[in-house]
Amino acid sequence: MKFNYEKFQQFLSRNFHIRPTLIQPWKNLRSDLGLNSLEYLEVIVHLENTYHVNLPDEEIHNIQTVKQLTELMERNLVLVNA
Repeated sequence: MKFNYEKFQQFLSRNFHIRPTLIQPWKNLRSDLGLNSLEYLEVIVHLENTYHVNLPDEEIHNIQTVKQLTELMERNLVLVNA
């Protein structure tokens, strides 16, 4: 399974009422998109459940931007599909 950025963007938009045009790779999930820590964890749980991966806690806590989260997902999906 490959990470689908468009579906991720739709999830953020629909569940957190963020305009899709604001969800850009360089945007900070907290300060730019307005996610609080509980909402961020909701995003992580959604991604883990959707893609059947376990994201490492130490990496989750270092994520700040949409791009960093996307890259983390892509790296972990490669490991799962290997």
